[in-house]
Amino acid sequence: MKILLSLLVVPILLALLGSQAFGQVSMGTAPHEVIKISIDENGSAHVTHIVNNTVTGFTPVQVDLVDGKMANLTVTDSSGKSVEYASIQKSPLSIVLNASQRNMTVIKYDLVNVVTNTDGVWKWNYYEPQDTDFTAFYFPKGIDTIWANDRPVYLGEHGLGQHGNGFALEYVTNEPVTTQSVQAAGKNYAVGVRTVSGLGKYVFDQSLNTYSFDVDKANVPITVIMPLDLLSGPYTVTINGNATLHQDFHNNATHAWIGFKPNKSGTVQVKGTTPGQSSESNSSSSAVISGSTQPSTYDNTTIYLVIGGIIAAGIAWLVITRKKARKSEPRT
Repeated sequence: MKILLSLLVVPILLALLGSQAFGQVSMGTAPHEVIKISIDENGSAHVTHIVNNTVTGFTPVQVDLVDGKMANLTVTDSSGKSVEYASIQKSPLSIVLNASQRNMTVIKYDLVNVVTNTDGVWKWNYYEPQDTDFTAFYFPKGIDTIWANDRPVYLGEHGLGQHGNGFALEYVTNEPVTTQSVQAAGKNYAVGVRTVSGLGKYVFDQSLNTYSFDVDKANVPITVIMPLDLLSGPYTVTINGNATLHQDFHNNATHAWIGFKPNKSGTVQVKGTTPGQSSESNSSSSAVISGSTQPSTYDNTTIYLVIGGIIAAGIAWLVITRKKARKSEPRT
């Protein structure tokens, strides 16, 4: 339940309001928090901030929320009981927790339609609030691959963890898979291509160790699921003869998943080594997104897989920290 500012907070707020013209409004100590974001099938995000108030001293705590069209805001303690808070009306909204709130605080809200669908691809430029330990993302059922800063990340049954400035998120629900039967050395192999782009003119050239096809859309994710016995890595990928950034990001021992986002329509060619060789896959349980190949607004961002219980582990960490802090406080 939202209430008026307490007497302890009011003098600080009045001083800040007098200096708004000179910079961005802020008050209180930065939080120690983790964030959980569950995205539903309609592109709305359900956000939970778990804030540890025991390590910030006897000062108000300012929690910056994730930007977007907000609904259903609640601020409670770990047992669900409403706590005192104030808000700073800026973009994004900030919640200020009273200095007397020394327990763990849980802030929940929905961001309505924050993930938008463009030609079948769901997109969100996510910016992580400062002083966040990490953000754990969970996606609609059936999403096993997402794209972070134009790099594919295979999720499987896991969620996605992120720490840093933020990242450009993309994914496709019910992604079409086109399968082509290729004959080589007297055997049939099924090559899969996952994309919302239109496809055609498939050509496998065994003498050149290449697999080619046409795409009619630019800047959409494409994943080639290549049988290792047909064409193994390391791979090179071109669009209209020009090299394009790609990643062999998943390997299940029989197939390699090769992901890329060509910036033009035209002919894609995947070139590998001789058939039957072991794949030198770059597949791993995590992907690090940083460096000059990524947009400058998302530097120093790390992407990693998270297990389902990571939020529970985060809560346990906060509770343990709270208990330790209480034990260390002097008794009267």
